[in-house]
Amino acid sequence: MKNTLKTVALAAALVGFSAACTKDFLTEVPSDFVSPVNFYKTAGDATAAVNAAYSSFINLRSPLSSSQYMGRNLWMVLEYPTEVATSRLSATNERSLVENYHTQFNSGHLYLQGIWEAAYAGINRANSVIDRVPNVEMDATRRDQLIAEAKYLRALHYYYLAGLFGGVPLKLTETSAIDGDNVPRSSAADTWKQIEKDLTEAAAVLPAAWGANDYGRATKGAALTLLGKVYLQSAGTTATTADWQKGLDAFKTVMGLGYSLDANYASLFNGSNEKSKEIIFSFQNIRVDGAGGTMTQWFVPVTSPAIYALSQQNQFQAERAFYDSYAATDVRKDGTWMTSFTNAGKTVVWAWTSGIQAATQYGSTGPVPRKYVDLGGASTYGEEPDVIITRYADVLLSTAEAINEVSGPTAEAYGYVNQVRTRAGVPNLTAGLSQAAFRDAVYLERRYELALEMHGLFDNRRNWTWSKARIEASMSNISTVNKSPFTSSTTKFDARPILDKWKLYPIPLRACQLNTTLTQNPGWEDGVCK
Repeated sequence: MKNTLKTVALAAALVGFSAACTKDFLTEVPSDFVSPVNFYKTAGDATAAVNAAYSSFINLRSPLSSSQYMGRNLWMVLEYPTEVATSRLSATNERSLVENYHTQFNSGHLYLQGIWEAAYAGINRANSVIDRVPNVEMDATRRDQLIAEAKYLRALHYYYLAGLFGGVPLKLTETSAIDGDNVPRSSAADTWKQIEKDLTEAAAVLPAAWGANDYGRATKGAALTLLGKVYLQSAGTTATTADWQKGLDAFKTVMGLGYSLDANYASLFNGSNEKSKEIIFSFQNIRVDGAGGTMTQWFVPVTSPAIYALSQQNQFQAERAFYDSYAATDVRKDGTWMTSFTNAGKTVVWAWTSGIQAATQYGSTGPVPRKYVDLGGASTYGEEPDVIITRYADVLLSTAEAINEVSGPTAEAYGYVNQVRTRAGVPNLTAGLSQAAFRDAVYLERRYELALEMHGLFDNRRNWTWSKARIEASMSNISTVNKSPFTSSTTKFDARPILDKWKLYPIPLRACQLNTTLTQNPGWEDGVCK
């Protein structure tokens, strides 16, 4: 599928997407689209439309920006609120507002608005496929697979929306006119059920694997893994306890599909091992502007001269307490955080001494991410490392979590966690834990294993008491733990308790202004949403 991505931008320009709402929450411009009636004629048209639906997570069309979704902002709203990573910027910067829990963050924050708009634009691309492709004369099996791919992608958009905001408006047909409907919010439970429906239907049709030319398309394993995660998120946030067993069943099916842990943890993220048997679903990136990743410029450290042209450097750094908490033998520390690397023939190292911003050394902030950084010739908007959405280590830890909720910490549950720990180079998990202690241990393992992979906030919300206590402790230790050279940690964190309203983000203000039926989440009342 790497080759097909080269034509995605063109496909996106041609496909109808009919997403030209102004009263709705979509932002496509009416003059920019071709009528779907005229476009969906051949199997090639149908495939191009699905390829464009894949691109909707990163390659967004004007007036949206690629940074508004998985190209940047989604990482920020999912990872900053944990105790794992922070921005180097001051307390009042728009990025810091996402993570410090106590300042001017509100429903008007532009990151929330951008994610909302981008997700619904992507949903509309998927809806266009689901509505139109059934009428295309083509091979029936391939037609059904294309529709299943679109259902998986629609479900993934709704998975992020539901995890961020709770219940959201369910738009399940293509928007074809400027006067879009003011669709009210569905409940969180109904939103999760719709995602479940899409994924169940997709899993029934998608193949277990694709041929080499189609590698990277959604598979049965991708649909079932996301389905299991949906069940866990539903169970953990809406008290739908039956979903723990449903999630367990989905993950057990995935375990029979041939996935396995990769021996080399770090290689999963550097572009050298993109077809690993551990990777279940990832977005395929190449070094072509508009067809690759975009996170290197936000991850690399501040140096002088800059090691990456036009970069915003070091918008993510390790929080001191978390960085120091890795076991000495844990390979995931070096696999996640970049303390030494070679760029343009120069070896760059991170040092504890504050204030260094030289071409070969950095130290004015904490260590920056190694995951997904491309120092091998990336363009500003075209990086090689694929963005992993789901992988087998997540399945193992999620299965252990589900077993513990259903049956307590059984030997089987311990075994799945210990598989992950063995690969990491750390001893087996302490035996004899209570159900509550085992739950917390699994979540801590997820922090080390899945750091900076866009799972952090959702984990926070499934185990709110545990995560809230850890984040509060990290923010309160500014005098002893979060200290220089982790400079941003010393300026913006404090010890005030985190309010329960942070279990959900507020519905974006602009969405409420355009759709007067929307209601606001508790604690975020803004005078616009009812």
